[in-house]
Amino acid sequence: MIRHGCSAQRPLLVLSLLLCLVLPTLGRADAAERDSPSCRADQLKKAKVTALAEFEHRGNDYSMLTSTMDVSVPAGWAHASELLLDAHSPVYRSALACLVSKPALGQDDFRDSEWRFKPVAVKADGQWVKVHYEASTWVQSAFSAVGPWELAVTKDDWRITLTPSSSLKSANWESVQVNLGGQGALTATPPPAFGEGGTNLSWRHKQPGQDPEVTFRPPAVQQWNFITTSLEAPWGAWETWGAFSASGAFWYVASGALLLVAARRLKRSLAGKTMPEEARALRFLRWWSILLIFLGLLVYLGDNLYRLLARLMAWEFDYSSTLSVFSLAFLGLALCLLGSWSKPLRVSVSVLLAVILGWYVVSEVFDFTLLPTADHELSTPGWTVAALACCALMSVCWLGVIAAGQRILLIRETRIPPRLMVPAAITAAMVTVLWSYLAFERYWDRISWLADPGRPEFQTLWNQTFDAWWWSFPDSVLVPLLVIVGILAPLAVLGVLRVCRVEQYEKSAFTPAPAEQFLLVVLFAITLAPVGNHYGLSAYAFTLLLCMCTAWGVLALGSSVSVLERPFTDKAPLGMTISQTERADVLRLARRFRELQARLSHLGTANAAERAERESLEAEIDRLDQSLPAGVRPVDLPFACGPMSTWWGNARRGAVIASLVGLPATGLLYWTYAVKGDSWTVNAEDSAGFLWITVTVLFWQIAWIVAGFFLGALWRDLPGRHGPTKALFVTLAFAIPEAADFLVAQALGESVPHLIGEIAAFGSVMTCTGLVMDLQTFQNERRYWATNAGMVAYIYQMRFASVAFFVAQLLALATLWKTLSEVTPTSPTP
Repeated sequence: MIRHGCSAQRPLLVLSLLLCLVLPTLGRADAAERDSPSCRADQLKKAKVTALAEFEHRGNDYSMLTSTMDVSVPAGWAHASELLLDAHSPVYRSALACLVSKPALGQDDFRDSEWRFKPVAVKADGQWVKVHYEASTWVQSAFSAVGPWELAVTKDDWRITLTPSSSLKSANWESVQVNLGGQGALTATPPPAFGEGGTNLSWRHKQPGQDPEVTFRPPAVQQWNFITTSLEAPWGAWETWGAFSASGAFWYVASGALLLVAARRLKRSLAGKTMPEEARALRFLRWWSILLIFLGLLVYLGDNLYRLLARLMAWEFDYSSTLSVFSLAFLGLALCLLGSWSKPLRVSVSVLLAVILGWYVVSEVFDFTLLPTADHELSTPGWTVAALACCALMSVCWLGVIAAGQRILLIRETRIPPRLMVPAAITAAMVTVLWSYLAFERYWDRISWLADPGRPEFQTLWNQTFDAWWWSFPDSVLVPLLVIVGILAPLAVLGVLRVCRVEQYEKSAFTPAPAEQFLLVVLFAITLAPVGNHYGLSAYAFTLLLCMCTAWGVLALGSSVSVLERPFTDKAPLGMTISQTERADVLRLARRFRELQARLSHLGTANAAERAERESLEAEIDRLDQSLPAGVRPVDLPFACGPMSTWWGNARRGAVIASLVGLPATGLLYWTYAVKGDSWTVNAEDSAGFLWITVTVLFWQIAWIVAGFFLGALWRDLPGRHGPTKALFVTLAFAIPEAADFLVAQALGESVPHLIGEIAAFGSVMTCTGLVMDLQTFQNERRYWATNAGMVAYIYQMRFASVAFFVAQLLALATLWKTLSEVTPTSPTP
C-alpha cells in the first residue's frame, strides 16, 4: 500500500517541480536599448482636451474615483500615426505616454496602479486623431493618481488636482469637470465657470498653469472604512479595530465561543455517562472551537502585535512576510495534527515545515537571496526556489484543510487515506501558485501599460515587482485560507451529531432534543448570518443575534402548530406515538384515506345505493379523522414524518438533496459575484484569486448543505404541512437578517449585497429540497404513476387554490432570478 501511494504521488511531485522551474523563466523580460522619442509638445498646442473626474461614494465601501479623458491631436503631430498601432507596440506606448503620462510617477518609475476596465479607444478622421481614455481607482491610500488627476487624503479633507502631462500643459483644455458624488466643495481654485449644487464644478478653456483644484469632505462611512484599514500615520490607531484586524477576528471568536457553549449543553443532555466515542467527538468539537478562535486572533491580530514590537524594538526592516510564513506553517500543521491519524504523515509534515521555516530564517539572517527577504531581492535561481517553497508550504496548508475537513464530517466512519489526500493537496497547491504567477503577469501588464520594454529600467523594475509579489504571497493567501477553515468550521456540528444524539437511547425522541435544537440553531446562524461591517467596524454581533432569534422564532412557531407536536395520548405529542408505529402502517393509512376521499368525490346522491355507499365512506373517513388530534388528518402524517424514519435520517437526506439542487445556484451566484461586470478583471489580478474562487464556491455549497440539514433535522418541528411550506419558513429565517443588513448598508450608503438574488437562490434551493423530500416520502407509490407530475398532483390532493399557490411561487422565483441576472453588480474592491 505504501508503494502504491508513493507511485500515485510521484507524477504530481515531478510536475510540480517542472512547473516551478519553468514559471519564473517565462516572465523574464529581454531589454534592448532604445531611445525615448521626443513628444514634440510644440505640435500639441492645438490639441483639444476634455477631462472629467467623477466620485462614486454611495454603494461602495471605499469611494471610487473615475477619470474620463478625451484628447484630439492634430494629424500633423509627429507621433499621431503611432497611436493607431497595436497597444503592445513600443512606439504606440511612447506616443500615448506623451498624452496621458503622470507627472507624479517621475521618469524612473513608470508603474501605474490605476484600473482601466475599458481599453483606450483611438480613432482618426484624417484631420484629428481622437483618444478616449477611462481609468478608475478606489480611495485606499493617502495619495492616488488616476488619469490626469491626483487625489490627496488628509485628516480634515480630500483634495483633487488636475495634473496634466507636460506635453499637454499648453493644449486647449475645452472642458474640465469635477463631480464630487453629492459632496459639497469647500474650496475650488481657480473659480469655476459653471456648477450645480456645489458638487458638480466645471471650467472652460483653462489657462496654462491654472490647473483646477477642489477640496471637499467625503462621506463619513467611506472615510471611516478608509481610516480603519489604513496603516498610515494619522489613522494607524484605528486600524487595530478595523475589518483587517479586530473586526475580522470577531467572527472566529464569536463562532468558536458559541460552538463551545453548544458543545457543553449537548454533553449535559446526554443520558448517563458518555460513551468513549461521544467523549472523543465532543473533545474534538472543543479543540476545533479553540483552534478556530486562536487562528482568528493569530491571522487578524498577529500583524498588529508584530508592528507594536517593531516600533518598540526599532527594527530596521519589515519582516511581516516572514511572520505570515510562520502563521501559514502553524495553520497547516495544526490542521494536519487535528485531522489526520497517520503518524508517518504527521512526521513528514513536521519535518517538511521545519526545513522550510529553517531555510526562511537562514535566508533572513545570512542575507541569502534564494527566498524572499526583507532587505534583498531574489536572485535568478531564487525565483525557482521561492516557487518550490511556496508550493511546499501551500501543499501542507491544503493537506491540513482536506484532513481536517474529512475528519469533521467522517467521525466514526472510514477516513480518506493519505495516498489520496496528498496528491489532491499538491494539485491544489500547484494551481494556487500557478494562478498567482498568471495574476502577476496580468498585474504587470496593467501597471506597465505605457512602458517601453526597451528602456533600461524596465528589467530592473520588473525584478523589483516580481520580488515584491512573491515576498507578499504568504500574506495574500493567509486570509483566504483562514476563511476556508472558517467555512468548514460549522460542519463540526454535523460530525458531532452523527455520534451524540439522544434518539440513539430514547426511541420516542422523534425530534431533536432542546440541546440538539440549540446546536442546530448555532449551526444555522454562524453559517448563514451576514458578516456586516459598518463604518469599518464589525456588526456581526447584531446579525448573529438576529439570525439566532429568527431561527428560534420559526422553531417556536412550529412547536405550537406542527402536526407531530399536537397533544395525543396522555397529552404526549403525537410524534411520540407515530415514532413507535411502523412506517409502512402510516403510509397505508394515508393511502387508504386518499382512496376513500377519491371514491367519495365520484359518488352522487341520485339513487339509494350511492347514498348508502356515500354514508359508509363518510363514516369511515370520520372514524379515521377522530382517531387523531383535532385538525390532523391521516394524509398529514407522512408529510409530517418526512422520507426517513428518524430526524437524523431526514437531516442527512435534506443535506444531500440541497447540495445537489444547489449546484446551479452556486454557479449563478459565483458568476454574479466573481465574473460579471468588472469583477473578473479585478479577481484575475489577485495573487490569491484561486483561493477566493474556492471560498465563493465552497461557501454557497456549505450554505445549501447546512440549510438542507437544518430543514431535514427540524422537519417535524417546522410550521407547515408540506415540504415547500416548511422551506418557506426556513427561507424567512435566512431572509430577515439579510434584509436587516441590507437596509442598514443601504441607509448608510455602503456596498450592499445582492439581496434579492441571494434570497431567490436560497428560496429556490429550499423549495426544491422540500418538494423532493415530499416525493421521496411517497417513493414506494411512484410505480403507480406514469409521471412524477401525476404523483405530485395526487399526493398533494391539488385543487385550484393549491395549483395557484405553487404557480405563484414559481413565478415569484422566476422573477427574482431574472432580477439577479439583470442587476448591475457593485464594482469590486481590489
